[in-house]
Amino acid sequence: MFELQEYIPAEVIENKWQSVIMLIRPNLPMIDMINKAIRSVSVAQRDKIDFHIIFVSRKSTMCTQRLEKYSIIGEFKNILELELDLIPFDHDLLTLEYPLGFKEMCTELDDSCLYQVSRSLMSLQSYFGFFPNIIGIGPSAAKVNKMIQRMRKEGAAHEKPLTPRIENLVLIDRRVDLITPLSTQLTYEGLIDELFGIKNNAATFPGKPFLSEEEQAQQEEIKPKQILLTSNDTIYNVARDLNFNALGPFLGKKAKQISAAYNEKNDAKSLQQLKQFVSKLPHMQAERKSLEIQTAIAGLVKNKIDNRDFRHTLGIEQVLREGIEVDRVNEDIEEMIYKQEPLKKVLRLLCIQCIAADGLKPKVLEFYKHEILQSYGYHHLITFDSLEKCGLLYMQEKTPKKSYPILRSTLNLTVSNVNEREPNDIAYVHSGYAPLTVRLVNWMTQRSGLKYLADMVKHLPGPAFNDTQKLSTTQDRLEHSDNHTLVYFSGWLHVRRGRRTAVPGAAPPQQRYFYHRYHKTYQRQLST
Repeated sequence: MFELQEYIPAEVIENKWQSVIMLIRPNLPMIDMINKAIRSVSVAQRDKIDFHIIFVSRKSTMCTQRLEKYSIIGEFKNILELELDLIPFDHDLLTLEYPLGFKEMCTELDDSCLYQVSRSLMSLQSYFGFFPNIIGIGPSAAKVNKMIQRMRKEGAAHEKPLTPRIENLVLIDRRVDLITPLSTQLTYEGLIDELFGIKNNAATFPGKPFLSEEEQAQQEEIKPKQILLTSNDTIYNVARDLNFNALGPFLGKKAKQISAAYNEKNDAKSLQQLKQFVSKLPHMQAERKSLEIQTAIAGLVKNKIDNRDFRHTLGIEQVLREGIEVDRVNEDIEEMIYKQEPLKKVLRLLCIQCIAADGLKPKVLEFYKHEILQSYGYHHLITFDSLEKCGLLYMQEKTPKKSYPILRSTLNLTVSNVNEREPNDIAYVHSGYAPLTVRLVNWMTQRSGLKYLADMVKHLPGPAFNDTQKLSTTQDRLEHSDNHTLVYFSGWLHVRRGRRTAVPGAAPPQQRYFYHRYHKTYQRQLST
């Protein structure tokens, strides 16, 4: 298997491979690359190879037209599609793995990805029954709702009478809450992703902390270590959702429990007691190994977050999310630009400031643009253009709407004195900031909150809707359904691992949040 390049690997020609299968997403840059790859092989060599294209998850007319334009469509023996939608990553996580969805919708005005969202929802309904209630907010959420209603009508003849297992579907346009994905995550798993990156449930760390002194001496070169991070690891499964300030006490308590479990062998006086100890030994060994790994990772994370610059950035974010005197951080951001700190870090702060202030003042925005272009290069004119199209960076109107301050106050987005070790509010994940979307879901899934939604829509990208699907079964849905709530973000589910579980008090106890993501930076939440 090879990564698609602008040429066919030499091994293919040298080993006289008879078939080459290209597995791609349906986007035009991939077709451009395929054209160059095909033309890198002589006509005589092409005749000896059968080329195939498989589009994931559906074939695109634009792509086939581009193949025809390049006059290479005849080079392919088969052009197929792999109908792949939701992919299970963990026992509580499904993903569409569509990293370009948000970009396509905002910068290219191409909302074809919403078809895949709709199809994945229809797939879920075929297994778990139709959703009795569909609640949503935002333009793309409304489009998805219309699509699944139309798909249901088209497939009515083949509809199976299943009792619903999911009571509510909540559709949220990602553009409803852009400030949360820009904020630094402060849970253990969130910080791992923030600092080291989590890809396909694995992260790569420096190898030294995971080796003993003897092992380090034996190796000439210490290679990076890749660690799998899933719920199969019992210690990580609990630690991942803790605020980092609560991680130390948790690991310390776990170490004492494991030590006490090992000491049980000294108290075993009978053969039966010894046999019980031996039966628990594999589990204890696995937990001890896991504890060693998580302790090493926690040490690496702590070294980075103790950095003065990291703390300074958190302080700026907190000031901006408070929504009061947001201009007072201008000098801090200006200094970062002059120091040429990572552009991603600077732009995140700029965008948070813009959203919190309902736009930047014209002089401030022009100043930032000028300084960034001077420091980082004029090719970032395209970057600014993309940010403006996405609604992340824009000029303040003469009379600001003050949308964020009103939402912050109404939904209690900023919480002082939050309990990070024993949280009773979702604000613990950002040490004082409650994600807007979590608050909205809490309101939308409670009947008392729906009547207030209309008042909030004028401060959010609308429209908002609350539809009921007529069930094909006569069974009482409230009696037989599991009363679960599925929350589905259309566009991109953010902050990769920031908030995995609903905390007590954040929603009715019988509900479980199901969060789906299909962006490269993906947060968790799909409960079983």
